[in-house]
Amino acid sequence: MFSYFQKLPRMAQNIRTFPGAVSLALLPLLLLLASCQPKITEQGKRQLLNAAKLVEEGSYVPAIDELERFIDTYPSSHEAAEAYYMLGLSRLQTDDSAQAEQNFESALSAAEVPVLEYYVRMSLANLAFERQDYSRAGKYYGRYLDELPHKAPFYLAYYRYGMSLQALGRWKQADVQFSRVLYLFPQADILRSVQERFGRTHYAIEIGRFSSFELAGRQREEFSDLVIDLPQVRRSTEGWCYVNLYGNFSNLAQAEQALEQIRPRVSQARIVP
Repeated sequence: MFSYFQKLPRMAQNIRTFPGAVSLALLPLLLLLASCQPKITEQGKRQLLNAAKLVEEGSYVPAIDELERFIDTYPSSHEAAEAYYMLGLSRLQTDDSAQAEQNFESALSAAEVPVLEYYVRMSLANLAFERQDYSRAGKYYGRYLDELPHKAPFYLAYYRYGMSLQALGRWKQADVQFSRVLYLFPQADILRSVQERFGRTHYAIEIGRFSSFELAGRQREEFSDLVIDLPQVRRSTEGWCYVNLYGNFSNLAQAEQALEQIRPRVSQARIVP
């Protein structure tokens, strides 16, 4: 059995699926071919191994060139799926997410190894989440999350799946994913964000946060034409504060529409769960 992927311990640090986020699809992994029929030459094997090494080293541009040459030479081989996957990973690093998605789709259509299909679909889920296509992201996350190892930083997938479900208005199902993070990953660095989202039933527009109840009350008087509940006590990076919230929106699209109407009056307004 021939392996083109080695365990890549530095990939989680060296490769990002999108800005500001840890890549879930690039964590250490070992992909093995289901069978190694001699459909490519020894030179082709060395070429693909060299490409994997270039990806691991962070040399993405030469990796792209090597992988494209391999695919041109062996377009119908079993190994082409792995080449497309590595090509997609490399293209993400050159800020070409559109082409990377096409590469992942090609890898998915050619994949014959279940574990490769799994990682490709997780990559597609991440890309969908980043462009706020929560329906598509939720579809991929929901189908494959049960196969995730229960170790960091896989908790980001559960978290993003929960956020996707909230965006679609499926709040109870979102809590199932957040509870997994709370139970399985009690040391996760996103724990506070998970706690803030857990148990919510709707979106609201935060129009201000203040250090005292009196200050929050003054804003409520200023915006008396809006139906604003009594200030809520919430935690911030500076400690506890009083927050004025407007509205009750079941999904993110409704909240975004309301935010557009409020922003001209309250520039710092933002959507909160």
